[in-house]
Amino acid sequence: MNLSDPLGAATQARPHLHPGEDLRWAAYGRVVAFDVRGLTPQGEPAKGLLRRVGSGAAEFAGDVLSEAIGGGDDSGSDRPPPPQVIAFGDRAGVLAHEFLRGIPVSAPIRRLWVLTGQRLVVLDEPVPAAEPAPESEKSLLGKAIGFGRGVAKFGKDVAEILTDRTKTYGDNREGEPIALREFVPVAELPAARIARVDVAKRGRKPVLRMSLVDGSGVDFRFDADEHFGWLLARTNGAR
Repeated sequence: MNLSDPLGAATQARPHLHPGEDLRWAAYGRVVAFDVRGLTPQGEPAKGLLRRVGSGAAEFAGDVLSEAIGGGDDSGSDRPPPPQVIAFGDRAGVLAHEFLRGIPVSAPIRRLWVLTGQRLVVLDEPVPAAEPAPESEKSLLGKAIGFGRGVAKFGKDVAEILTDRTKTYGDNREGEPIALREFVPVAELPAARIARVDVAKRGRKPVLRMSLVDGSGVDFRFDADEHFGWLLARTNGAR
């Protein structure tokens, strides 16, 4: 158990459900990639060889997509992790492409995928806006005053840190409830456009494959190899 983790995905997703909506599952997955003929893994129009490669090519597997968007081990680097969600199809403009078109391929903070009996919705955690500098600090005197206040605040903060024995775990603090984070919807797919869901393989790795009514689809990886059977059962309405 990692005490610095945010609230569970299902708990975080529930406030975003419609009244009476049936939650099937929810999962965190920050990075999206595209395996669509004519598009790059980032979802941009492709040129050259990539234009001729699509979801029908076995060699164009999830591992290749990971490298193409800068995946792999992201510890100690600013590169995104391998994609947890891969949209596939034989041409640009298919349902899977349209569903995820326009959202960042890598969410700035956290991204939630929420499946209900009515829809699949994507929720992103927004980046907090930077606070503008106070008007008084724009003048030389204001800057000097601001500097003095900053020094005093720094001394106070240091004193509080030295005397505070409360344990912290990432954004979480001992004795305080873990608060719900703010999320905003960025994409939604009606359940009527989902043809079926199966456990499949992308390259050597298992995925939860959501096939759409036009033959395109979305593969979910989520680093949960042993849980895909449970995800499939939940997708089909099992309790």
